[in-house]
Amino acid sequence: MQLRNVLFDFDGTLANTLPLTVHAMQIVFKKYEGRTFDHDGIVSMFGPTEEGMIADNFSNKESITEATELYFELYEKEHYNFVEKNEEIIDLLHLLKDQGMKIGVITGKARRSYLISEEKLGFKGLFDSVITGDEVARPKPDPEGIKRTLEKFEADLDASIYVGDANGDTLAGKAAGIHTAAVQWLPVSQSSAFPANPEFYWKKVSQFAELLKNNQ
Repeated sequence: MQLRNVLFDFDGTLANTLPLTVHAMQIVFKKYEGRTFDHDGIVSMFGPTEEGMIADNFSNKESITEATELYFELYEKEHYNFVEKNEEIIDLLHLLKDQGMKIGVITGKARRSYLISEEKLGFKGLFDSVITGDEVARPKPDPEGIKRTLEKFEADLDASIYVGDANGDTLAGKAAGIHTAAVQWLPVSQSSAFPANPEFYWKKVSQFAELLKNNQ
């Protein structure tokens, strides 16, 4: 396998923003809805973007806009307290760039929160394409975002891989007709098992980096 295009999921794959998202959502729901959710309660709402999570789960519809603004304010303000830079990930991305790869991100995050994280984690300028959750009609495991990225890259499917921490990422990559890798190399992963049978499974960033050494 000679890779030329590497596509990534974001949360749980390139960064661990889940604790920050949960923290900010808990504050927003408590303030505007008077409802208290534990970690799993917030995670159970995942699927749409953060704006969608609020809009879909608020009974007080008049507060949605103000609550959404508070969410993004908290997301930016508390980012450094909840999300650490991962130098191994940054080194991996630079390695891919040095090898002339095209790198894409397909994430369920909103564009607004993604851009905050991109800036604060040192990812700015590293990706050739980013498709966020508010830019697709059908979220993963539908392959829409992956297929759009592959078209943009004019990619050879056999030279392309999608890397993610959720079973749905593997399903999406397979549906797009490309190679797939499941990872559990960050402290939190969305899936504990991968019944979709990815071609690769990596628990360390170095395992992918090792594969790339032979990618000539």
